[in-house]
Amino acid sequence: MHEPRPPAFYSPAQPSDVEGFEIGPVGRGIDGHVPLGYEAYAWLPNPAWKWVEPNDEAAVAYESNTEETLMALPIKWSEVAAANGKHMHKSARWGEICGPCTDDWSRAVSPSQNWTWGPREQDITQSTVDVLARLLSQWTSPTDRCLSGKWEGGSSWDTDNRIAFAHWTYYVWSCRFRDLVDWLKQPESYERHSEMPHVVWPEDRSWFLAILYSGFSSYIAGPRQLIDAILNSDLEAYEVEPTDQTQ
Repeated sequence: MHEPRPPAFYSPAQPSDVEGFEIGPVGRGIDGHVPLGYEAYAWLPNPAWKWVEPNDEAAVAYESNTEETLMALPIKWSEVAAANGKHMHKSARWGEICGPCTDDWSRAVSPSQNWTWGPREQDITQSTVDVLARLLSQWTSPTDRCLSGKWEGGSSWDTDNRIAFAHWTYYVWSCRFRDLVDWLKQPESYERHSEMPHVVWPEDRSWFLAILYSGFSSYIAGPRQLIDAILNSDLEAYEVEPTDQTQ
């Protein structure tokens, strides 16, 4: 029987790859997902989505809960908040800024609203990957070795090398930065979503990215210069502290 494994470009990690991180205490803070000790931290909200006609050139495939592939545009939280007369800030909750919606905040109630579906968990768009890869290339080259982890619950990435945070433990594998970026740039699909890594960092630990399995957010930690570059990019990003609550 074929043993479940992560995508083919991964190779086994080493025990030293997951040792020595400064892990935060048990709680609801961002430090439950990213290590302590970095100069700065940023929150990247997962976008909401607006259904559009299939001939819209800017649209991307969206895997809906009905298993039907639709075409949609990613919508920033700041755009949703502005449309509802709300102020967007680092502690904003989706249910506070989204306007009229279903009970679980997942669907807008009117086609006139500037979003159709709410943000999804473990979601990072190809356009976000493009920008992050460009900015991270100042610290990490395409052939540099990186580590990539996936939450252990129901995962096919089983391995002895794991990194444990306050509430989450991840199986960890090794890969080249370029291979991971290329994989994340592929069109949206069931495979891309189901095999999404939840934590990524380079071997030198100069930065650390968490794509939350449970939550509408990604978080990145790194040097001041990197976080400033992210905050000043086209990405929707907000500076946060490790003790801030996750979204």
